[in-house]
Amino acid sequence: MKRFVIILLVLAPFLMGSAIRYFGVERIMFSMHSQSLHRGQVAEVEADLFYQAWDGKLITKYTRPVQEVMITNNKGELSIYNQEDNTVYRSQSMEYSSENNLIYFFLAGKTQDLGLRQMDFELMETRFEDGLMITEWFPPPSLYHLFSRIELVHEDYLPIYAGYYDAAKNLVKKVYYTNYEEFPEIVLPMSITEFNYTSGGDSIVNRVRFSDVQINRRANSPWFNFEIPEDATIID
Repeated sequence: MKRFVIILLVLAPFLMGSAIRYFGVERIMFSMHSQSLHRGQVAEVEADLFYQAWDGKLITKYTRPVQEVMITNNKGELSIYNQEDNTVYRSQSMEYSSENNLIYFFLAGKTQDLGLRQMDFELMETRFEDGLMITEWFPPPSLYHLFSRIELVHEDYLPIYAGYYDAAKNLVKKVYYTNYEEFPEIVLPMSITEFNYTSGGDSIVNRVRFSDVQINRRANSPWFNFEIPEDATIID
């Protein structure tokens, strides 16, 4: 199960959620290339993603480093299918929910707070510097042990940076949203770069790039209808 966990950790912040219908996106498909750099070692993940609003299902077809299919929904129901040996791993947790992620907030029009209000963060301060809007967010009591504050920076109403400060007020994560592309239905950052700083002074860099975005009638693939075979063996 280690490889399953690695895939989820790499992709989890960038999955899609279900409230797309309201904003004119009935279905969407695109490719993703993720790179993680730590201590000189590079791990890469490549996948194609297929989401349709009517049933809230997200299908992720991995092509590198393993060939597997992950299916999740807004209820946190998760299935990971290995086509080679016809096995499936199943789990359920709201951590896996297709609404608990960053790209969902872009698609749902929640770019002002990137879902922080949904997590009960409170807006502390708003200021403007050199054409940028900078907001500071204070965490709810349940998250005091993780965060002291989160800083968001917007340019032209789109987020370009997020800074996360731990309980000791140290900057522990920086996220940059770049290469925005405008589609008829939505505007998306085609590149997201994340710097995670560890207690030992080291850092882990994650970069995700999206490509080949197809929306609504242009999103046409049999993978939207993929179902895990009924005879697949369930594994722990």
